[in-house]
Amino acid sequence: MKLCFVISIGFERSGSATRAMQFASIAAEEGHHVEIFLIDDAIHWAQIGMAEGIRSSTGEHMKDLLDTLIRQKTPIHVCKACADKRLVSPDDLVDGAIISPAPVLVKMMGDPEYKVLTF
Repeated sequence: MKLCFVISIGFERSGSATRAMQFASIAAEEGHHVEIFLIDDAIHWAQIGMAEGIRSSTGEHMKDLLDTLIRQKTPIHVCKACADKRLVSPDDLVDGAIISPAPVLVKMMGDPEYKVLTF
């Protein structure tokens, strides 16, 4: 089974976004095939330095979770339309993050091998 975590939560609910990254990180560490697809304001989590100092109400740090996902070689997709609107370029992104158009997400959503989770 493959897991696709679609995250749309940005800075306004950073604790919830951190929790979503925690679930993805745990799944990746347990050996599941995990992909992240960031949309809307959540694309900022893939920008270099933006996860610094962000944590959940239970203390997990977004930066640590993101680093774990990067070490696990988890693909981190950044919505192309969302990035274009916010003037975010590939050079602004952390290692492993790629700008992907909407059809990439739609393909995962339609693939029976993927379980799609939205946050």
